[in-house]
Amino acid sequence: MLATIVDWSTLLKLAGAALAAGVGATAAFSLVIYGAARASDMRRRDRTVAAGLYGVIAALALAACAVGVIYGIRVMVQKS
Repeated sequence: MLATIVDWSTLLKLAGAALAAGVGATAAFSLVIYGAARASDMRRRDRTVAAGLYGVIAALALAACAVGVIYGIRVMVQKS
């Protein structure tokens, strides 16, 4: 009886997507923190090229986080 009430295929797809989104968002924001911290450290050591590269990593990861948030909001408000 429970098997007819719960659509297990959809539930597993949802769990997989939630896991991927959670891990992806966490990894992207970790790169933001890492890139910003290393860029600051490299600037203090007068290594401007390395500081710039770490800054670019931080900026790209922050953009990925923003895209994830915007996509999540879009999915939530989209009518099906």
